[in-house]
Amino acid sequence: MVDRCALCIADRTFNNTVVRTAWLVLLVLAIAGCRRTPQPDGTASMQVYASTKDIIDAIVAPDSQAIFDAVGYENGQLTRAPHGDDQWNRLRLQALSIAEAGNLLMMRSRAKDAGDWMTFAHRMSVKAAAVADAASSTDPDRFLNAGGELYETCTACHMKYGPKDD
Repeated sequence: MVDRCALCIADRTFNNTVVRTAWLVLLVLAIAGCRRTPQPDGTASMQVYASTKDIIDAIVAPDSQAIFDAVGYENGQLTRAPHGDDQWNRLRLQALSIAEAGNLLMMRSRAKDAGDWMTFAHRMSVKAAAVADAASSTDPDRFLNAGGELYETCTACHMKYGPKDD
């Protein structure tokens, strides 16, 4: 019986050593895998090609204008709204483009500062994502409300940073 217990203890010690060694190897591999090394084709590094103004002019301004113009009321009556899945989906994609443009505007090389600029860009992404969700619902009122919140975010940013030439 003593021999059997000695084998159990020896076996447990061996298993603990193997487990610790396996965890150590996994940790080293994980750390090594997290290092960013540029690939010969340059795929590991990001390159900035567009200015802040380019992103706003090419993505944010036209897509937000389409959103702001998509639904309208006159004298309490709905007079303008997207018709059909294709129009709603186009607005959803435009809202997602604005959400992703917010991420581009938060890149270190484009950020005007680490404070309000980052807050406004992040808020624009969040509000634009809400517009995309509203477009998915095909509910004109929900879309109008979400678009109004996006508009308020844009206006607040423009009050501080203004649409200036970069």
